[in-house]
Amino acid sequence: MKNRNRSIRVFFVFVLWFHFQSVLIPASGQTTAISGVVNSYYRVLEIIPAKACIRLSSTAGLTVNDPILLIQMKGATITTTNNSSFGTVTALNDAGNYETGTICSIIGDSVFLFHILENTYTPATGKVQLVPFARYVSANVTDTVKATPWNNSTGTGGVIAIYTEQDLILNAPVYAGASGYRGGNFQQSNGTCSDALPASGYAYNASNLSPQSGAAKGEGIADVASNQTGGRGAPANGGGGGNNHNNSGGGGANLNAGGTGGGNSSSGVACTATLKGEAGRSLSSNSGLKIYAGGGGGAGHSNNGLSNVSGANGGGIIFIWANNLLGNSQSINASGGSGGSSLSDGAGGGGAGGTIILHISNYTGPVTIEANGGNGGNSNNGGNIGRCFGGGGGGSGGIIYFTGSLPAITTSVTGGAAGVESGRDVSCNPVPQSAAAGTAGQVIPDYTFTRSFSPASYCSLILPADFITFNATIVRENVQLKWEVTDPELISHFGIERKTTNGNWEFIGEKQAIDGQSVYQLTDPLTITGHHYYRVRMIRKDQSAVLSAIKAVHIKPATAFTFYPNPANTELFILRKQAATAVLKLSDLSGRTLLQEEVRSTRYRLVLPVLPAGIYLLNMDGEIKKLQIR
Repeated sequence: MKNRNRSIRVFFVFVLWFHFQSVLIPASGQTTAISGVVNSYYRVLEIIPAKACIRLSSTAGLTVNDPILLIQMKGATITTTNNSSFGTVTALNDAGNYETGTICSIIGDSVFLFHILENTYTPATGKVQLVPFARYVSANVTDTVKATPWNNSTGTGGVIAIYTEQDLILNAPVYAGASGYRGGNFQQSNGTCSDALPASGYAYNASNLSPQSGAAKGEGIADVASNQTGGRGAPANGGGGGNNHNNSGGGGANLNAGGTGGGNSSSGVACTATLKGEAGRSLSSNSGLKIYAGGGGGAGHSNNGLSNVSGANGGGIIFIWANNLLGNSQSINASGGSGGSSLSDGAGGGGAGGTIILHISNYTGPVTIEANGGNGGNSNNGGNIGRCFGGGGGGSGGIIYFTGSLPAITTSVTGGAAGVESGRDVSCNPVPQSAAAGTAGQVIPDYTFTRSFSPASYCSLILPADFITFNATIVRENVQLKWEVTDPELISHFGIERKTTNGNWEFIGEKQAIDGQSVYQLTDPLTITGHHYYRVRMIRKDQSAVLSAIKAVHIKPATAFTFYPNPANTELFILRKQAATAVLKLSDLSGRTLLQEEVRSTRYRLVLPVLPAGIYLLNMDGEIKKLQIR
């Protein structure tokens, strides 16, 4: 991907400033069970770039140091001429612009970010929203995590954003399917029809039902006027609605185009014009700097009203940042919905797949990542004499971004299938006016998030020279300490401290601050087994002091064990460095002991009881390790 010619780090970094201890070996109390809607959504009223200030409809529930996503959902300019050019994007403007940041201050209705904004936004016309990341040490998805569907009236929703410092365990899906841009809604027309004007145009008022000359369009990145909400013209990535009489809706789009809706192939009766809903138009990602929800499918034209022939919603947007993802054969889904099928009417178009961004270090166990296009609705002509109508167009596949190389997991961005026409009358035109499938989406590795790293002057004034991150990890049996700070030019030096066994803090090293250098590290060659705690004392040039958060590591004993295979089914083998006698316990995530055996050897075969698929814990030699049963 091409990077913008401004300051973007090679690796996307959240500014996370936790004020609680973070143990690197997770205990049961650190894993939070999550389900349902875990995110909140805030409508942006105004942005003051000079202060990295964002005015919101409310700041209730927000806290300092919250990592957030800022994204503009609308604002593209399209051609509105009532001809075949209707809906062509003439300028994306700020639609699709996004970035992440961290809140440094909250005053009244405004939040201030640590860093200046990387992009421009137009809240007055572009429907910009702020979404705080739901953050945890570790999280266990015990029931489906969902997005609140996009709501064009409030300008919020359609996004899932999750950060876990350690593990995200999937025992249920993460689902933003059909949570993106709205599909065209079904409204029943009267029986009046025409093979020419007024029903052959590209834009109508979908609420005018006497007759409804064009069914409702699907929603996309450009809002349309009320007198242009219906008709076959596709508004940017939204699918066009089927025209009078009984033509079907087109599929929505993302970075790839949707499929055209099916048309009227009737013969020997009135109302035989083929005026099918146009396919949603593909969008530009601006080299990955813009992201979108999936476009909605257009509705089918209907006068019988025997079934709901709405277009389907597009898929939403999912951001997941985790050190480890334990897939457990579950899914992360931002697919588009399927269009409504018809009975002797036009059918609805499928919604496009949305966007998924995964910043995950390790993947354990099978998981499916999908942003498929929704299928077009089927069209059952019911054997009506001389009446034949094609199905709805399929939605395009969405986009899956990986910040690293492509992992060995299952991904799917297939385009939605075209709706199938059935029950054709023999007297109809021998050439059906079939719908088209949506085009496939894209899977893109080595993606770089958009993130400003230039400090905002306002936050530098109110919070000078502070910690951004501090982490402690074990590297080759040594403890590596690494921290990042704001405003290094205001800092004199750092003192690194370790807690002793009697509970006191001892000085173990010093680092001088260097103007312009924000990242520092120190290695402690500690080899004593057990839990060890570290902190960094920052001494500013004005002699004031700031302490970092406390971080802990666990040095494993010489008797530490490993095991294989993982995932397992009926048995596993345990390897130890020493043959000392130890008790091995197998338990579930609630702590209930399922098996307990005494181990005396360096290699031990453990026959597993019959267990449901899921995550379990092995406890021996002072260590707790995760075991996946499949």
